[in-house]
Amino acid sequence: MKRLFLIVLIAAASVTAKAQNKGGIQLDSVPVVDGKYQFQEVVNVDNNATKDQLYKKAKTYFVDVFTGAKDAFQYDDAQEGKIVGKGQLTVSDYKSIFPSVAVLKWDINYNTEIICKDGKYRVRIYDIVVTKESHVSENNSRTVSFTIPDLYARMDKQHGSYKALYPRVFNKMVANLKERMGTLKEYMDKNNKADYAVF
Repeated sequence: MKRLFLIVLIAAASVTAKAQNKGGIQLDSVPVVDGKYQFQEVVNVDNNATKDQLYKKAKTYFVDVFTGAKDAFQYDDAQEGKIVGKGQLTVSDYKSIFPSVAVLKWDINYNTEIICKDGKYRVRIYDIVVTKESHVSENNSRTVSFTIPDLYARMDKQHGSYKALYPRVFNKMVANLKERMGTLKEYMDKNNKADYAVF
């Protein structure tokens, strides 16, 4: 009986490791919150920080970090302390395959929602979609619409250099999105007195 239990345990561990390890690369993940793939965090800040102060910092974050911030805002309500904006980023990686190089490049759209309250805020990054995919060694670039579940499903279907490139580019996407959340944290943690220089 113990031997059977040990065999089942080893088999389960093997399946789990295989699911997380694509092309020999540990695959980062996008959490599922409320049934959707998204990053979400509630952050408590200085208790003296008001909703209005945090909202102004969140707005500054959007203006500084998002390219074409004027067009990025989808929803902006100071009274509610809520901002929703559309962001974009590009991630790529390559693999040398003598005498050529394989390159995989993704253009990614995503939404960021920030809701501010006295002493805290909630940030969500959601609706993450790859909108353009370029393969240099195959010499093509195409407009696509790959959601996170689509990308997970496509991992096992890749061949050659792209079997390794897919998880590497996916991990870069996850790292970039986490970095955006980290940058927001820096903006929200700034000391109010230091925010406004005296001229």
